Amino acid sequence: MANIQSAAITTTTVTVDQTILTYTPAAGLKLKCIVIVGYPTAYSAAEVNMGTVYVQVGGVQKLEFRIQNTDLDSMPGLVVIPFGDGLSFTGSEAVRVSVTPASTTSFRWAAMQAYQ
Repeated sequence: MANIQSAAITTTTVTVDQTILTYTPAAGLKLKCIVIVGYPTAYSAAEVNMGTVYVQVGGVQKLEFRIQNTDLDSMPGLVVIPFGDGLSFTGSEAVRVSVTPASTTSFRWAAMQAYQ
């Protein structure tokens, strides 16, 4: 059975390393996929860098991505990270997704982690 964790935040400051989602998987669970999305809360046709998203495991930064606003109101900036057979955990490592927004524009950030 899948274990899916999700959370979202709205940012309006350029505060560094704002947490979107943190989850500590139980021993034996495997991380199968992470999905991260960002979009302005008010439509903007400007194609700009919205911010930098980080994935940390056990407090160590493992991945970093820049999220770009598209000029389409129906298509947010999106990152999908598949892990194939999955990453195993011992039950003590937190998987954290955070963001450092690029501006004070109001952005909505969401993250999903899928375990099995």
